[in-house]
Amino acid sequence: MSLTDPAQRAALEQAVQWYTLLQSGSAGPQDHLGWQQWLQQATANQWAWAQIERLQQRLQGVPAAVAGRTLDLAGQAQQNSRRSVLKGVALMLGGSSLGWLGVEQFENGAWLADYHTQVGLRLPVALADGGQLMLNTDSAADVRYDAQQRLIQLRRGEVMVTTAGDAAGRPFFVQTAHGRVQALGTRFSVRLLGGQTQVAVFEHQVRIAPLHGAPLLLQPGQYSHFSAAGAAPVRQLADEQDAWTQGLLVANEQRLDTLLAELGRYRSGWLRCDPAVAGLRVSGTFPVDDSDKALRAITSVLPVSIVRRTRYWVTVSALPGA
Repeated sequence: MSLTDPAQRAALEQAVQWYTLLQSGSAGPQDHLGWQQWLQQATANQWAWAQIERLQQRLQGVPAAVAGRTLDLAGQAQQNSRRSVLKGVALMLGGSSLGWLGVEQFENGAWLADYHTQVGLRLPVALADGGQLMLNTDSAADVRYDAQQRLIQLRRGEVMVTTAGDAAGRPFFVQTAHGRVQALGTRFSVRLLGGQTQVAVFEHQVRIAPLHGAPLLLQPGQYSHFSAAGAAPVRQLADEQDAWTQGLLVANEQRLDTLLAELGRYRSGWLRCDPAVAGLRVSGTFPVDDSDKALRAITSVLPVSIVRRTRYWVTVSALPGA
């Protein structure tokens, strides 16, 4: 692991230290206030804490023993040297045996991309050929147009692409670590999901070309995941899966934990779901630009309560006595 920016390196060390303190059970109100002040002091601090947030979201879906061991290693790192702290973060966020994020998240320079968004924000980008790129929350992408091709390099997160015709006849690609997606006159989204890329087609066609696998053609209303080794079987899109471009999440008899995992992408801090209510089903339309409003709407239709340890630490739990 090689982080050359001293500010980023220091922010990661501090993020681990704040995490272990807040998890220790001994943190008081002044500690929580100090953490919030630290978070607002610098963009590097917010970036570093976002790495911890994404780790926590991924740990919600793994066995408790594995999750506990991963976080224990981070806590041990706090008491060791600066180098050990960074090793602990590297293991937490992408060690070879865990690999949910990959150390490349630190080193691929996503925060230096042509276009990027912070947690909770979306960004429309007008492309030079008349097309449009929409970045979802916590996303980063480069735009590279030359004489041979039009290329979007997705470094993190999710984008919606609406292509336009090109007088020079240049092909349009979205590149990820797992392969290339070629637009065939279309509107489609590309999302990085750990070790895979998800592609969803809303208009016309898209061709997926994994680095080492056979290509796959997607039709309107279809989506698939692919890794470098190949593509998964085609599946049908749910209704309104592109609603995020309008600032909405649409649920139709969706599991509560699944909905909260999506909503959590749009807010800073931790949004956790109590396993006791994870399987409850919910339907409705929820605003991603006001996640607190979305949480209030959820409590109006389900027997759940919102438990707030701080503004950044929220759990959806069963109602007391339920």
